[in-house]
Amino acid sequence: MIDALCMSGAYPFRYLSMSTEAVASKLASEGFKHCLMFNLTALFHRDPWWANVEFAREDPKVDCSIHKLAVFNPDYEDKLRIREYSRMGYVGFVTSPIYHGYRLMRRSVISNLTEALSHGAVVILNLLEDLRQMHRAYSFRYRIMLGELSEALKNIVNKGDGEVKVLLSHFPYNDLAGLRSLYNGDVYVDFASSQVLGAPYNHVEELVKLYGASRLVLSTGFMMKYPKSSILKLQLSKIQDKDKEAISSVNAGRLYGIK
Repeated sequence: MIDALCMSGAYPFRYLSMSTEAVASKLASEGFKHCLMFNLTALFHRDPWWANVEFAREDPKVDCSIHKLAVFNPDYEDKLRIREYSRMGYVGFVTSPIYHGYRLMRRSVISNLTEALSHGAVVILNLLEDLRQMHRAYSFRYRIMLGELSEALKNIVNKGDGEVKVLLSHFPYNDLAGLRSLYNGDVYVDFASSQVLGAPYNHVEELVKLYGASRLVLSTGFMMKYPKSSILKLQLSKIQDKDKEAISSVNAGRLYGIK
């Protein structure tokens, strides 16, 4: 299996911390051969540059291969940074509007996200968790709206060249269902919803109908969530076995270029 999105580092408001090695070792014990990981600590910096630099230097020896994702604030960084992150070996960019507080439709934001995609990287729009569970210090942060998300995706697609590798992560099921009436283009989604243990397994079946089995990826949200819940909700769903295989490894491998 491939975990399309997990995280290490520290979450200051929940006194939660786990090393890169510990996260990868746990995922290996659950049967994951590869994981795509970002450093959670970097998410709490307006400028995540140095946290990304430190994360890029980590090289733990574990059985689960780690492919690194840079935390990216497209309202703050520039094209030079994007090139540097790619040079460091980052295969994707994790950005979270509700943490960095930017509006998705700002011209500079769209330009930087499009630039990241032009380097062959994946862009992950990550809500991380339900706003109602967030610490009061972050209660003012901006919440992404479906109309804005739809227009942003259309803009990115229009500016892009070839397949647009955008992953929507930790979006509530109702938002993913509602988005489909506004945007019918290609986009990848995971089923790590805002619920504590993730989306019910029947939501997996519905998302296959809405987005197609080739556009769903298995994401655990570990260390913030329990990795087994993602595995079980895929196994318990009533989709075809070939679709389960695609979601558990094939799709993420294609999205991130893992062979």
